[in-house]
Amino acid sequence: MSRQQHRTHGSGVVAPDEGFAAGASPAPGAVQAKVPHGRISEPEMPGARSAMALLWSALKLASGLAVVVGMSLAVAWSAHHYALTSPRFAIRTVDLVGAKRTSLEQLKTDSGIAVGLNIFALDTDVAERKLLENPWISEVKITRRLPSTLRIELSEREASAVVALGEHLYLVTHEGVPFKEISAGDPYDMPLITGASPENLQRDRKREIERIQTGLEVLHQFERVPLSRVYPAEEVHLADAGDVTLTCGKDGVSLELGTGPWRKKLLMAEEVVGELRKKGRTPGVVFLDNQAHPDRVVVRMR
Repeated sequence: MSRQQHRTHGSGVVAPDEGFAAGASPAPGAVQAKVPHGRISEPEMPGARSAMALLWSALKLASGLAVVVGMSLAVAWSAHHYALTSPRFAIRTVDLVGAKRTSLEQLKTDSGIAVGLNIFALDTDVAERKLLENPWISEVKITRRLPSTLRIELSEREASAVVALGEHLYLVTHEGVPFKEISAGDPYDMPLITGASPENLQRDRKREIERIQTGLEVLHQFERVPLSRVYPAEEVHLADAGDVTLTCGKDGVSLELGTGPWRKKLLMAEEVVGELRKKGRTPGVVFLDNQAHPDRVVVRMR
């Protein structure tokens, strides 16, 4: 047995040497790699190349967006600055729609609107809130009409009567809502409603307004009766129990109406007062509040 054979017997198997000697040709199928400068380079992974490409594309997209956003902000700032400083947008005209009692000059003063003010510098919401502090104004809308016109559209309250609340007199709307204490320049030649109170209005506002509405309804029905042209309504008194007394004419004829129906009772009063007028007589009180006999009318002469 040769020496080499003795080494392989009973010991580990020696792996075959797949290398080749310098200058020898490589074995068939083997790939010979060139190692530059004695270094062994690892093969490049295709996934790494794709990730780097995606990252580079994302960076280019982000930088492009940043440029676009920056330019947009610059343009927006320039436009904003131009709008606030250009004489083209100075207020030159103020149109007013819907005003009956309030003058344009007063509205401009109250709202802070001034000719020459930049139309974009005016806060229309603030100006509207200031105008709504005027008790005559119920609704208001301010709009811009570029380049230099403002439009004020408003609705005003209308007074239907005067109501006595304690020691003060207030104007009331068609809905029976007191909205303004009477002051100089306000209309006062309207019928007076008495019997309401500020305490009741504070304690049960809905009920007290309904009582005032009853007084307004009596006045409305009386206006439809020809008697109102001879004896204009002066005062409607509201009793706590719900009875109503209407005083009319300069002579102060009192119509004790009790409760409704108002129109029927007012027509009955007109018939009785008309007959007395033909005789040259004026009643003091006409009682139409007999609940047991609603068609009965009692007259108390002066």
